[in-house]
Amino acid sequence: MLGLKNLVFDDPVILEEPIPVLVPTLKLSAIYKPTPAFSPRILEVERQFSLGEVAEEFTVFKDFKLEFNDGDVIYITGESGGGKSTLLKAFKRLYEPQCIDLNEVKPSDEEVLADSIGDDLNEALYLLNNVGLGEAWLFIRRYGELSDGQKHRYRLAKAIYLAKKHRVKALICDEFCSTLDRITAKIVAYLTQKVCRRFGLTLIVATAHEDLLEDLNPNILIVKPFQKPPEVKRFQPKPKQCSIMEKIRIEEGTFRDFLQLEVYHYKGFRPAFPKKIFRAIYEGEVVGVIVYTMSFLNNRGRVAVFGSDLMEKAKRGEILRIARVVVAPRFRGIGLGSRLVSETLEKTGAEIIEALAAMAVYNPFFEKAGMKLGYVYTGDEKLLRKYVNLLERYGFDPNRMHSYSHLKTVIMNMPDDELKSFQMELSKMSLKRTVGGWLKLKNRLKTGEASREKLPTYLMQYATLQTKTYYYYWIRDSGWRR
Repeated sequence: MLGLKNLVFDDPVILEEPIPVLVPTLKLSAIYKPTPAFSPRILEVERQFSLGEVAEEFTVFKDFKLEFNDGDVIYITGESGGGKSTLLKAFKRLYEPQCIDLNEVKPSDEEVLADSIGDDLNEALYLLNNVGLGEAWLFIRRYGELSDGQKHRYRLAKAIYLAKKHRVKALICDEFCSTLDRITAKIVAYLTQKVCRRFGLTLIVATAHEDLLEDLNPNILIVKPFQKPPEVKRFQPKPKQCSIMEKIRIEEGTFRDFLQLEVYHYKGFRPAFPKKIFRAIYEGEVVGVIVYTMSFLNNRGRVAVFGSDLMEKAKRGEILRIARVVVAPRFRGIGLGSRLVSETLEKTGAEIIEALAAMAVYNPFFEKAGMKLGYVYTGDEKLLRKYVNLLERYGFDPNRMHSYSHLKTVIMNMPDDELKSFQMELSKMSLKRTVGGWLKLKNRLKTGEASREKLPTYLMQYATLQTKTYYYYWIRDSGWRR
């Protein structure tokens, strides 16, 4: 199987040798005999309700035949007790051993999500994102710490991974999304059918819920009423957006909207100098927000693209930066982040919009929204070694240089003379790009007079030395002048 190092959340995983496509045929007859009359109570029921003559056989399926294609999405629904599980068992017999049954995927409570699926981290995050577990904090949680709904989605991600890894043909899911609220269920249904189609998996799901038709986008719908023959409908599905997106509107917002969703962002500090904020609303609830701020005065990416740092334009606010795009966890994966960007770029009034994204390798929504990749920061390894050495000498854990709470704890407990010495040494290893508002603090570092309260947030910038950062840009169409 090809590696995933250059793949992103919406890329298909291509097998070295495609699995041959078949046209399977399912044949099923299911007739149950009545319970034998071996107790006084059973005899009394039969006598009271005259069951002796009418209940000699109970037919669930009779000469049922279904032709379908490998790679189809098959949605089975209907009343409880109608025979959905019986039909799933028949599909399982047809495919065995070339199938994965979700009921048989039983993770241990100690499994850490990002460690336990995928051939590498990229693939793990790809799979988790595509079952609605796109929250950074969830990546490092144990299975036993999850809610029932989260456990269902993780099992689904693991089932997809096992199906792909072992090159099986089908994924079979009983009670599909039954434990989820109906908004989350629709989103997970949308994401699951999309990723299974990319992997060439036949997806066969059963649930009593009948509200997933639009988002599962099936090739075949089987409705099985109680004590009646199944109804089969066939479709020619085409790619489309999640139904939830139709009810979401984008409008101008305030910083209070960002504060509502702040907890869902992986960075532990707030964006400085916000200029424009827009929000995504679903049925009166804020489910997404984008924050535009003043951009960096010095920026290698900008110089690489425009041949200059355009400092005067940055000072005048003609260049803005996307500092945050936050989407509520259950609305992730359906393209809302990309939509927040694409529908608000023009509305900012800026000539140039920039974005610096460390997570771009996992989710390229800036490019999908119409921005262009202009530069990749690879980090300054020499500066990183100096910074790590500095942290170690002053009691920090370099492995937690990205943790705001850790940085704040050490700084708040550092003696005054030691803090002054730390600041003066830090002033000698400045980053090449800095938000304009930090210039005053940088000058105070030289004399050791920077604020304890602001210093942890400033230090968070140095965590970028460990990662690749991608510079994206957008230019207003109405004629840009340098």
